[in-house]
Amino acid sequence: MAMAASTSRWSSLLPDLLDQLIARLLHIADRARFRAVCRSWHSAVRLHVSPRRRLPWVVLLDGTFLTLSDGGIHRAPFGKNTECVGSTGDWIALDCKDDATQTHTYRLHNYSSGVTVPLPELDSIIGNVPEDFEIRKVVMRSTPQDLIAVTANIWKYPLILCRPGKGVWVPRILAMPYFCICDILFSGDNKLYAITKAEDLFALHLAEDDDGKPTVTNVKRIIRHAPGHEDDMYDDDMWKRLSDIDSSSDEKAHDELVGEDNDTDDDRQHFASMEEKTFSECEDGAREGWNEIHTSRHLVQLKGKLLMVKRERLIAAITPTHHTRKVEVFEADMDA
Repeated sequence: MAMAASTSRWSSLLPDLLDQLIARLLHIADRARFRAVCRSWHSAVRLHVSPRRRLPWVVLLDGTFLTLSDGGIHRAPFGKNTECVGSTGDWIALDCKDDATQTHTYRLHNYSSGVTVPLPELDSIIGNVPEDFEIRKVVMRSTPQDLIAVTANIWKYPLILCRPGKGVWVPRILAMPYFCICDILFSGDNKLYAITKAEDLFALHLAEDDDGKPTVTNVKRIIRHAPGHEDDMYDDDMWKRLSDIDSSSDEKAHDELVGEDNDTDDDRQHFASMEEKTFSECEDGAREGWNEIHTSRHLVQLKGKLLMVKRERLIAAITPTHHTRKVEVFEADMDA
């Protein structure tokens, strides 16, 4: 009886007091223990913890979570032949490979609630791919029922827009700027920003057709790279055709962006054979003595500003190790 009364008193603490206690719990493990005390404390953590106070988890391919607050390592294996290929908020994107058929299935998993959402639309597009196929990034615009964007290293599908239950959109083979994209980021104004190796920044205007299938109606170059990058080899031909597309003439303008309709049958057959087995690199590579220097570019949004994080990695020739030796951060001038 005494224990029950004591438990009742703890569970009836005022929300303001619980909020102050939660604010002092910086470690994820401590918050998990706090949540487990009773239902009211569990609800308090869910309702009163500001996302800005929550330190991120680092998810590795094998399902291991690293908590930055305490340096803890948490094992949460996804299962055999399953890798984490992206995350947004509490949701992680999983790639599951079948040993017998060598096919891939994709799903979203919420590690907090345990909810799993299959993505059959992605299965139909990139379920049967070459061995060297690699997903680079998976991001959600909001919920699993909303728009999902995927980038990959294969020419055929450099960018995939997927809306579960509605359908997918992919660009035509070698279409600019999709062919050179190395990172993407959703914006709250119905746009998807994309950065290339040459540091061109594009805004992809997103919409849906009458059936809810995603589409790109307008592409605008926000920042053009400085002359001299290796990607200039494409400018004389392909990039010259890139212009802002008026959403009022979506279908016609989009054809102008992604390629000419007067391509010959031989050209189409040639590209079709190439696209199935040709892969692209999203990093710049250079030699420095016996070592290699790889440079990657990443888009980040912080306090309403769009940033490009440029990371330089040194890959040692003698030992199989690499480390980050330089990081630069640039703010996009959206009014330029």
